[in-house]
Amino acid sequence: MMPTSQPKGKLVGFKPLQERFSYYALDDGTVLGIKPAVVKIYRLQNPDNSLATSPDGTPAYFYQTQNITQVLTPAEYKSMKGDDIPE
Repeated sequence: MMPTSQPKGKLVGFKPLQERFSYYALDDGTVLGIKPAVVKIYRLQNPDNSLATSPDGTPAYFYQTQNITQVLTPAEYKSMKGDDIPE
């Protein structure tokens, strides 16, 4: 399958307001933390270069993310969160 091309748009500056990890207790006892981090945001444009909107009229955006991971022991997770991992 051929990769699709990136939609046409203007690069938009941004600052993260909140980024959090989601944690998963794996069967082998490891705790895996995963957090998506946005690296680029584009305000989509129509073929005539006008700004694109969704059907309800809200601005349309395209974004690129990168997953950030943590691998923790249960003890490391407990010391970070101050709570036990649910069974």
